[in-house]
Amino acid sequence: MQTLIDRRTLLRLAGASAVAGPALPFVSSALAQEPMAHSFTLGDTHFTVLSDGEIVLPVSTLAPDVDPAELKALLEAAGLPTDRREGAINVTLIRRGDELVLIDTGGGMNFMESAGRLSESLEMAGIDPQAVTKVILTHAHPDHVWGVIDDFEEAERFGNASYVIGSAEWDFWMDADILTKVPDTMAPFALGAQRNLNPVAEKTERVNDGHTVMPGVTMVSTPGHTPGHMSVMVEDGGRQLLVTGDALTHPNVSFERPDWHFGFDQDPELAARTRATLLDGLARDTVGIIGYHLPWPGVGRVEAGQAGRFRYIAEG
Repeated sequence: MQTLIDRRTLLRLAGASAVAGPALPFVSSALAQEPMAHSFTLGDTHFTVLSDGEIVLPVSTLAPDVDPAELKALLEAAGLPTDRREGAINVTLIRRGDELVLIDTGGGMNFMESAGRLSESLEMAGIDPQAVTKVILTHAHPDHVWGVIDDFEEAERFGNASYVIGSAEWDFWMDADILTKVPDTMAPFALGAQRNLNPVAEKTERVNDGHTVMPGVTMVSTPGHTPGHMSVMVEDGGRQLLVTGDALTHPNVSFERPDWHFGFDQDPELAARTRATLLDGLARDTVGIIGYHLPWPGVGRVEAGQAGRFRYIAEG
């Protein structure tokens, strides 16, 4: 596939955005995130959760349609900050047999000051990026795909890997007319997605719900956050664990109020329905989870509450 938006256009539009003001509604963070790795097993599958640092957002993005006083009360009850949203960036690596599978690639060097630590975390864990055999992308937002390409080297970070992404996700972001189909504030997302995905287009498999990446690793459609968002179900030793991507993003809001709309959900109503259905199934079937933005290392489970509400139980 030819480049849909080339590097010159990317830089020109990024520069225009900089003149007009910040296109991404993120709060700057000077917090230095140390590289981290957390390992555990599920049957014969070895998991390593790797830190890509932290994402920092205005607290209003958690539920922009909700009375701020109601959101503040929920956060205060949980002992969380009410002026900002600080979330971990937890990248999952699965080792089974000869396969080393990375789920999402972090934000790279150009996403956010507090992010971009994946390379350091890999090094600390003694993992060579060139040993990764597959990369699964849950969706194409910056903190998930901007780490595909090393912008300093202008080369793939995981040069020996093949890629897997949802077909609907690929089609949406790689549309040649994408800039006419998203608001101006989303233009950097689209430009960055194409900048990072075009170089790996020929070795990227576009798949649908239920696709088996390898035995015991299955793609699960969880749309709403983005059009083709997918989570990853891992089964081994009679147990299941779902790597949720951004289907669940906050340890309190997403679980206690799955009906609230998250500011970065592209289809808020669909995302809310997906959350409710997903949480109900995870709690009923006692499926473990790894959440991309849940408190480090994001490993836990879901417990059912009353009236369609749930609770996140951290187990990492």
